[in-house]
Amino acid sequence: MSLHLFELDNYPNRIAVSKVDSYIENGAFFLDFSRPLERYRWFGVKNRWFGFTNCLAVPVIHQGQQYGEFMITVNRGDLYFKEIQAFWKAHYPTKNTPPAIEDGAQKIVTEFAVQFPDNC
Repeated sequence: MSLHLFELDNYPNRIAVSKVDSYIENGAFFLDFSRPLERYRWFGVKNRWFGFTNCLAVPVIHQGQQYGEFMITVNRGDLYFKEIQAFWKAHYPTKNTPPAIEDGAQKIVTEFAVQFPDNC
């Protein structure tokens, strides 16, 4: 599944992300620039140290979370592969602003499964 990025009016300084065509209203996930981007490389075998980057593990955070705990994968063939790396270069590390209302774990996990079905 390919990545989709969104700008939300209520969150002007954040980038919403989903792997389906839309995001869930009041259940959006954002790129989490408070955590590092992880790169998976290929040098005959998949590893984290040598070779060219062929996959990214991208931290995301639910709008109702104070601390993110989810990661999604973005493969080299995705349209936003280079942009994601540029975003991290420009914005990491940035502190997250605490949500006005924290959502429950079950709601967050369910919304993650809906928006990122191939990362469950």
